[in-house]
Amino acid sequence: MEAHKISIKLFVAKDDFAPAEFVPVFHRWIQEHALEDHMLIDVADYAHVAAGPGSLLVTHEANIHMDRSDNRLGLLYFRKTALPGTFADRLRQVAANTLKVAVLLEQEPALNGRLKFKTDELSIKLNDRLLAPNTPATFAVVRGDVQSLADDLYGKGKSTIEPAGSPATVFEVKVTAASSASAAELLAKVSPVTAG
Repeated sequence: MEAHKISIKLFVAKDDFAPAEFVPVFHRWIQEHALEDHMLIDVADYAHVAAGPGSLLVTHEANIHMDRSDNRLGLLYFRKTALPGTFADRLRQVAANTLKVAVLLEQEPALNGRLKFKTDELSIKLNDRLLAPNTPATFAVVRGDVQSLADDLYGKGKSTIEPAGSPATVFEVKVTAASSASAAELLAKVSPVTAG
């Protein structure tokens, strides 16, 4: 699989956040260079869009959203630039980057410890309709790599993966697990790959 525009979404355990609450956090992250392996560029607020992209931190490498698509608040990390290695390597790096941002958000002083991610559910998308159409054939190609990542995160045989969406939407796989470890615990399981 040659696709590199991979996104992963983690959902919040409880949504009691104001629509634009993450905007000042992201602005400060730019000022402080909070993600040392990303070039942070700008912040956009889409709070006015119902079930939309939410608050967006634009970096050269990725778009990082506190996303409200499907009326479910979550952290969406969308990789824009190519990463080296196989598809499995790229998927693992995107997972590491997503979890790294999740840990930073959970530790964010401005949020007073209110933000926790439930990690027993992931949405993985390939935002490339040419290289990865939403078809059973694409699922067959990526299934082993997605299952390998899920086994690393949750333990062998402790998660399920299922295709989602339709041929009219970008390719998506839902990963569900029996238990929800902390974002930091999951990050430790994928951190041997340098996140960049």
